[in-house]
Amino acid sequence: MLIFFVCFNSLQREVNEIRESVRILKERLKASELSLARLMKTKATLEHDIGVKDNTIKIDTSYCMGMRKGFPMDPKIGPVFQMPTC
Repeated sequence: MLIFFVCFNSLQREVNEIRESVRILKERLKASELSLARLMKTKATLEHDIGVKDNTIKIDTSYCMGMRKGFPMDPKIGPVFQMPTC
């Protein structure tokens, strides 16, 4: 009879350990899912920013580069347009 109680107590401890492990794993899963959601949001933001910059480069190349090449640039004089200094 004593062996039965010892085995029963050790089984109860093992069940409690398993329950605690499951609880911890569920917490980690929730934290990982939140982290994944943040990373996906960051990825979407970065992809949008890259798209905007790619579009800006295309506009600059298509519409502005020809005009910019026509500006006279003399290294001795400096740029044609200068920011005023205070």
